[in-house]
Amino acid sequence: MKNKGIIVILLMITMCFLFGNAAYAGVFLNSAHGNSTYGVDRNASGFPDDYPDGHCAHCHEQHASIGGSQPAPAGSGPSKYTLFEENYVNQTDGICFECHKDVGSYQTGGSIVNRSYSYRAGGWTSDTVNDVLESFSYTSPDSVHSLDNIKTFITSKSWEYTSNSNPCNACHNPHAAQGDPANAPNSAKTTGTRGYPVSRPSQHSTDNNSWGLWGDGAGEKMSNYTTGYQAPYRYNSTTTYEPEGDTSSNASKLTDYVTFCTDCHNNSNVINSTALGRNLYTFNWSVEKHGGGAASDGCSDIFDPYYTAGNCGSYVLACTDCHEPHGSPNIFLIRKVVNGGIVTVDSGTGTGPEGKLNKEWMYLCQNCHDGLIEDGYHTHPQVVPGGAPGCSSASCHADTNDFRPCGECHFHGNNLIDSNSYGEQLF
Repeated sequence: MKNKGIIVILLMITMCFLFGNAAYAGVFLNSAHGNSTYGVDRNASGFPDDYPDGHCAHCHEQHASIGGSQPAPAGSGPSKYTLFEENYVNQTDGICFECHKDVGSYQTGGSIVNRSYSYRAGGWTSDTVNDVLESFSYTSPDSVHSLDNIKTFITSKSWEYTSNSNPCNACHNPHAAQGDPANAPNSAKTTGTRGYPVSRPSQHSTDNNSWGLWGDGAGEKMSNYTTGYQAPYRYNSTTTYEPEGDTSSNASKLTDYVTFCTDCHNNSNVINSTALGRNLYTFNWSVEKHGGGAASDGCSDIFDPYYTAGNCGSYVLACTDCHEPHGSPNIFLIRKVVNGGIVTVDSGTGTGPEGKLNKEWMYLCQNCHDGLIEDGYHTHPQVVPGGAPGCSSASCHADTNDFRPCGECHFHGNNLIDSNSYGEQLF
């Protein structure tokens, strides 16, 4: 019996050839790939130049070749999705990277520009990263979302992904994803150029009309997740906010990335990281201090825009406030710009501010927390439950050149110091 998926794809492509893009009016035509002005437009040897932009045949071939002799099937056999290249090979090789790169791209014009989140939402336009392949090509001590690990995880879930699925599709519906900014790749996000690129992994469906975008509609904004979300400042500014660079902090302008990311990263899913050599820590964002849990340390050491007497201790961060979605020159996908300031965390155990060893995390934390650099530490209890030394003691922050790495205690899901319960979450 023929593969049902192949039959469906062939029928879709036949409709596309017979009726043109009208067959996909709606979801596909509103996507970055299907747009009739700037959508997919393959430029390759032997490929006809009279297919319109956004035509299905730029990615899917109804036969084994176009304009040439029949080639041998790629890989281990015919493509499950009639794609012109193998769907997925590894971290830097697959159908998506045939166009989403700046050298050798099949897209007419030579490249597809996809900037980092720090550039698009954070307004850090000095970032030189300009394509998805580059974002996924960072190597240790930098960090990437491992596509192999994603593929292993999503195929273990009952979300209609299979062993033939492309891991990029875990977060993006290729027939619906939009540019953000839309058709303005070298610009930061603004109200007039917004698009919505992601679809929730747990809602995945082979029906593109069912597997919609996430963040483009009511109920899918950070203002829906919580009334306590405060947008961070844009790069080098204390008057404009992410993601659109406007002067009013409006939680309804940011996609609810907490709900999106916690489809996978939560307190129950086991996700193995080959880079770390262990499973990722599980955590419940609703009780973490940077999440829905009350931050009870007061406001004396918090910078704007989080220092507001009536709200201090009740703010909730979005995952993208600190993390890049694809890859980063910092470890753990930490952004290069957080709350308007530059962040450099290469290993977490190197030299940080004031030349102090193991103090690199201060480059991140100091953008929101005061007193980390000048004093060497901010206020901690002298002892923790169980009688262990508190972080104000010499065991953590002695006035020497060697500090304990912040990440030994402050990480997602942790409430322990030296195996003793602190009594509340430490991150």
